[in-house]
Amino acid sequence: MRVTFATTVFAVLLAVACSSGHTPATSSEPAIGPGPPQTVINCPDCPLVDVNRVIDGDTIDTNIGRVRFYGVDTPERGEACFSEATAATERLAGSHVRLEDGPRLTDSFDRRLAYVYDASGNSIDVQLVAGGYARAWTQDGQHRDVLIGLEQSARESRAGCLWVAASDDGSQEFDPAGPDRDCSDFITQTEAQRFYEAAGSPGKDPHRIDGDGDGIACESLP
Repeated sequence: MRVTFATTVFAVLLAVACSSGHTPATSSEPAIGPGPPQTVINCPDCPLVDVNRVIDGDTIDTNIGRVRFYGVDTPERGEACFSEATAATERLAGSHVRLEDGPRLTDSFDRRLAYVYDASGNSIDVQLVAGGYARAWTQDGQHRDVLIGLEQSARESRAGCLWVAASDDGSQEFDPAGPDRDCSDFITQTEAQRFYEAAGSPGKDPHRIDGDGDGIACESLP
């Protein structure tokens, strides 16, 4: 059963402060009604930039260059939910967004990394994860735990195009012979291990999710 964004966010209300000297984020019950939802992460005074083009669900071109969303991963072109995630970002971003720095300023492709907010200061990362369009980035970032909690709720509720076909335990069954996956695609180590073994372990690790080669995939996951 799908749930609204507001219902999902209500289940994980947390107070998170914006960094870099901005006014601390506030947490309250999400507004239900016209206009953008009040998300659990807010930064109304983060720097505002122009949106020139939406590349995909987690990448946009702005007047200061290409920006990769810090807190989320959305499906790549050719994967299920790509079009829906891209359309969601186009709708949420509009013509202006606000940016908040995370622990790293650029990624391996030299793209600007930032948490992204709509013009009102509501987190687009939150809205994508809670709406079932994106997975939370699990490695680092000051808002990591909030986003992971939202993904858990979205999976369990089968929200959006990512999780509508999830199994009864909230996991997503990926094709081991399909597109490349990494540990951020899985919510538990058990789920990752099942996928790892189906892909040919021991002896094969085509998705490179057993970093130390000990036969246990994604050991950092719960």
